[in-house]
Amino acid sequence: MIQQRLVILGGGESGLGTALLGRARGYAVFVSDKGKIKEKYKNVLIHNEIEWEEEQHTASKILNADVVMKSPGIPR
Repeated sequence: MIQQRLVILGGGESGLGTALLGRARGYAVFVSDKGKIKEKYKNVLIHNEIEWEEEQHTASKILNADVVMKSPGIPR
């Protein structure tokens, strides 16, 4: 079975929670944040082997997702 790819925009508390839930549900997860991700959140992402980027949104990494979730903390 091919693993679905979940991209989360926003690496704050709610984005991190979404990433962990997605990982637990079997998704290949990628977190993208236009700003800096807090060290404590980076450590959780690394520990859970979740790919991430900060200070940018790489279109090619986002557009190949099966599901994209915008963190509620990101303004429209």
